[in-house]
Amino acid sequence: MPEYQDIYDIHRNLTGRTVQRGKPRKSDEYILVIHLLLFDQQGRFLVQKRVRNKASWPDMWDISLGGIAQAGDDSRSAVTREAEEELGLHLDFTDTEPIFSFRNYNIWDDYWIAQINSENLELRLQPEEVAEARWVTKSEWEELLHTHQVIPYMFQWTLFELYEKHFPGTRIFPFGSPEKIRGAVFDMDGLLLDTERVCAESWDKTAELLGFADVERAKNACMGLNQAGTIGFFERNYHDFDYQNFLNTARKLTKEALAVQIPVKQGAEEILQYLKSKNIRLAVASSTREVTVRDQLEKAGLLQYFDQIITGDMVQNSKPDPEIFIKACEALELPPESCLAFEDSVNGIRSAYRAKTYPIHIPDIQPENQETVALSWKKFANLTEAKNFLEKLL
Repeated sequence: MPEYQDIYDIHRNLTGRTVQRGKPRKSDEYILVIHLLLFDQQGRFLVQKRVRNKASWPDMWDISLGGIAQAGDDSRSAVTREAEEELGLHLDFTDTEPIFSFRNYNIWDDYWIAQINSENLELRLQPEEVAEARWVTKSEWEELLHTHQVIPYMFQWTLFELYEKHFPGTRIFPFGSPEKIRGAVFDMDGLLLDTERVCAESWDKTAELLGFADVERAKNACMGLNQAGTIGFFERNYHDFDYQNFLNTARKLTKEALAVQIPVKQGAEEILQYLKSKNIRLAVASSTREVTVRDQLEKAGLLQYFDQIITGDMVQNSKPDPEIFIKACEALELPPESCLAFEDSVNGIRSAYRAKTYPIHIPDIQPENQETVALSWKKFANLTEAKNFLEKLL
């Protein structure tokens, strides 16, 4: 039976088309290939030697495993299947993500990392693919590299450093990992408070009332922007629409809803309490106006935890510009490289990344995408999970 692969476009969107394995593809057609870097609890790396009759790279040592995703596979299901087929390993990648990805010719390459207990482990090698597999130390790996016995990878000399710094389950972050965490900067809406959802509902009601059909696009584009940034978006895209009436009406509905209750996100107070107990300096970097930020945080019982408040009316440039996070770090008198930045929106993650903080993504209304994965140091489902991680780190 011939194998087929899904075709992706240059933005890694599925096209709905497939191609038979080995058949030529157009220049704008991409398939997904996965790789696994597998370490044991002694810090050794699993390498495999390709069989001598392979069409490419015969009789050379390779990283732990790699393979082409079959039609219907996503990256996670593909690496799970390949680990079982090539090595006989049943691995669970549910709570992790590829450590890095890149586009290479007609291929999207995803790299995963895992650690297992190698004691009494029996590998079941795929005989048509793998001639030999063994665990190597860092010095043994470098000896294979020096003697040109390894398929060349751009990261091969830093592979063990990658493991030591970034395991478990994190991608390569361009700035590495913070040597010491001294500060943390938090967005507010959708991150500490569940106000983003209230605002979105107000926009939907106003759109229905005023006949604004493009509300979904506008919500996604304006999430995380300050007032000036939001107005700028409407001015650029909806010249003949009374956007000021729209924004005023939506703001009025939001204010009325939040006058009843300020909903606090799961784990918000707990993570703030924990960070304060570790003498981590805390700031807010919210695109909302200062008077609103202080009022809502106070009503939610969270204002007391923050050393500094930086808001949308204190900066000239809205997120995704890094200005607000840079100002927050300056207010804390800390370098951005020593600060975490907690965000829920795409624009917020962009801003935090450009400020050279360490962005932690807690998705809310906007789901994660390829950009947020690439720009985030860590990602968690909620602030409780983030706190649990930090308890092991600080």
